[in-house]
Amino acid sequence: MIQALNLPKKVYFKAGCAPVALRELGEIYHCSRALLVTDPELYRAGIAAPVVDLLRKQGIRAAEFFTIGKRVSFVDLRSALPKLHEFQPDVIVGVGGNNAMSAAKALLALYQDPELDLAAASADPARIPACTKAKLVLIATNFSSGAQNSPFAILENDEGRNCSLKSIHLLPEISVTDADFTATLTAEQVKTCALEILSHAARAYLDPSCTEFTDSMLTEAIAAVLKYTQYAVKGCPAAREKLHNAAALAGPVRRLPGPVNRINAIYGAVLIQHGAALPKI
Repeated sequence: MIQALNLPKKVYFKAGCAPVALRELGEIYHCSRALLVTDPELYRAGIAAPVVDLLRKQGIRAAEFFTIGKRVSFVDLRSALPKLHEFQPDVIVGVGGNNAMSAAKALLALYQDPELDLAAASADPARIPACTKAKLVLIATNFSSGAQNSPFAILENDEGRNCSLKSIHLLPEISVTDADFTATLTAEQVKTCALEILSHAARAYLDPSCTEFTDSMLTEAIAAVLKYTQYAVKGCPAAREKLHNAAALAGPVRRLPGPVNRINAIYGAVLIQHGAALPKI
């Protein structure tokens, strides 16, 4: 069977790379309207504000959508459609963790096809369209899921159950892994993110479909977690950059669902944070 490793068109990684990546939107892609998608906590904390400033300095008008819950629901996405179709963005910029980036990916699909049945698309990825109306840019502000490089959008359906969209059409034009965004993470958040990287990477590595291409990415991610977490917890910028890159490496080859996910589900996923079924670091 032919296999393919699908990645975003452009992958930026290095502390301070976000301004360089976003400059492409004006200089190369000639965008004029950007819809910024983030979550309420990041919006209130001002984490997304520098991204808006960078866009506006290039003459790109920016609108913001941040009305999403702890898990992006179909209801949340439908509530964004009026703003999406009124503003008519030529780029959608997701800023945050897995939640915000999942919302941005799903909105890209709905922008192209407002009548898309998300429940049906979850079961049949062939229903997810390639968007010709806008580019997608994803900026990760923590180092957990590596969602900026993955083809997944994790959502909550109308019955309150988790579901996922998976398609190469959900990969961004540009992904940004800028460790400057991780400077404000607390020690506890760093540990939680590190465990999530380890969970995703170990599960993917044990998957029978893992290849020599994905092996190297996953082993590098696992090694970085084991080596640098103790320093990242203490606030070391270089160690946090290593973990941010580790999540980005694991993101493209993550698998859903896996044995760790099933363990968490059995013992109450609502009460156990992702990764907590693994030994403490």
